[in-house]
Amino acid sequence: MVKRKVKKVSKTAKRVVWKDVSNFASVNDEFAMDSLNNWTTTIGLVKSVISLVERRIEGCETRVFIHAPEFHEYREMDKEGIITVSDDSLFAGFLAMESGVIPMERMFAEKNVADPMLGDMLRELYGCRYIMPVVHGFEMVAFLILCSKGTYKKFILKRDDMQFLQKLNSRLQINLYAASIATRGQRNLLNLKNYPFALQKHKMVADMNNSLFDDLKEEITFTRGVAYRYDEDLQILYPFAFSNVERDKVPTIKVGEGISGQVFKNWIPVFVPDRSSHPAYSLMKEEPFIQGSFISVPIGTEQKRIGVVTIARSKQSKEPFSVEHQYMMEIASAFFASEVINRNLRDKIEESNFSVVKSLSNALEAKDLYTEGHSDRVANYCVGMAKRLGYSKERIHMLRYGALLHDIGKIGITDAIINKPAKLTDEERLIIKKHAEIGYKILSANPYFIEIRNFVRYHHEHLDGSGYYGKKEGEYPEESQIISCADVFDALTSDRPYRKALSQEESLKILSQDIGRKFNKRIYEAMAAFIKG
Repeated sequence: MVKRKVKKVSKTAKRVVWKDVSNFASVNDEFAMDSLNNWTTTIGLVKSVISLVERRIEGCETRVFIHAPEFHEYREMDKEGIITVSDDSLFAGFLAMESGVIPMERMFAEKNVADPMLGDMLRELYGCRYIMPVVHGFEMVAFLILCSKGTYKKFILKRDDMQFLQKLNSRLQINLYAASIATRGQRNLLNLKNYPFALQKHKMVADMNNSLFDDLKEEITFTRGVAYRYDEDLQILYPFAFSNVERDKVPTIKVGEGISGQVFKNWIPVFVPDRSSHPAYSLMKEEPFIQGSFISVPIGTEQKRIGVVTIARSKQSKEPFSVEHQYMMEIASAFFASEVINRNLRDKIEESNFSVVKSLSNALEAKDLYTEGHSDRVANYCVGMAKRLGYSKERIHMLRYGALLHDIGKIGITDAIINKPAKLTDEERLIIKKHAEIGYKILSANPYFIEIRNFVRYHHEHLDGSGYYGKKEGEYPEESQIISCADVFDALTSDRPYRKALSQEESLKILSQDIGRKFNKRIYEAMAAFIKG
């Protein structure tokens, strides 16, 4: 019915109709996935996943392998005993480092997983075509195999199937992780399913700290709360988050002192229905603001101890905490610690990658006598332009790296050509042009730079096809246009052996002459807007 309607309208209207259809399908997928939240047992969740995928993807038979840590293996809960996969196998190790949906043959061919028996079983017994790992933090909690059903011997996932599976994976990361720690009698633990999303919305760890109790109150009702961070050098716990407690009334405490100090020292959660009637805690003078029912749980792992969080309900509350609330706090603490540890790790990796980028950039500028600071200036221009173009934070981040490394290929060009004060010969020009391809090859060697390597390769392309590779608009990344515009502007406004630097106004005027040839109008306008402030 939709196709007949589309034939009667213009191409523009057709795109709108199909966009609406696509949006409707996406919303429909989201509603369908909401059913995954309605389970009470792990097997119920698994069956829901299988039913959801097989209804959504034609010709696909789905199998779900859940991690059973007590047996150190992955197994099918609904078909126990047919096949299991050891959690210390090469297959499981490589799969845990992957993301998204992986073709079965690529997993065993490209990754060199030396387990032909497993490969044959997945291929022959199941008819496996694709594998999707479900990874929470650094732990693979499960993996799905998508198999050919009946006459669909060579079914291929379409683009909308991949998008559906990507959304499903995000849901399963939370639901399967929760399932791995929940029991039938702890159904209310699922109230925490949205807590990780609350943590992820915070941009910085400091924001997470400041919002710790606001986020917790969405899941658990309490009267007061204090969270402490561990200072390993001084062996003390200092408060960093508060709820309904005055900051100046919460001093630092030594490890082992007070309720929170003891919980941290013993690394064991504590739940007490009423402090005043407890034989030990009622006699403690420390932390007098903790009254009534309380729960105190450590934050972190045995290997990485972060701190402790304590919440309390006053005697005036309708009911004290229960053991289920303790479990909820333990899970919330685990989510919080995991997010903090992962972010700190990502920050370290990011710092390491940035150090590599800066080292490469500095090495290049040490080689080129006339371009000191050029890469930094080009990167600054690119970031300013990208913000005005509405680029996302992640896209700007990668563009900045591409800008810093746009000329890295010049490392492979001789100093005599790079620093030649006179005009280059035709032969030398051909050699200098090779720097774009050299830069591409250098960056291709590092997986982290895969996304930006084409920014570098094509930063000398022109919209009309007159660039190094003859690419035209739409055949290379827009980021390359941005780098090209910034590169030319910085060259014009910098001193050269054969001329003095031009003013910003003169340089923008020259740039405007290349609109439609080297870069489009919106990129020029973004550059002009950034320069003029």
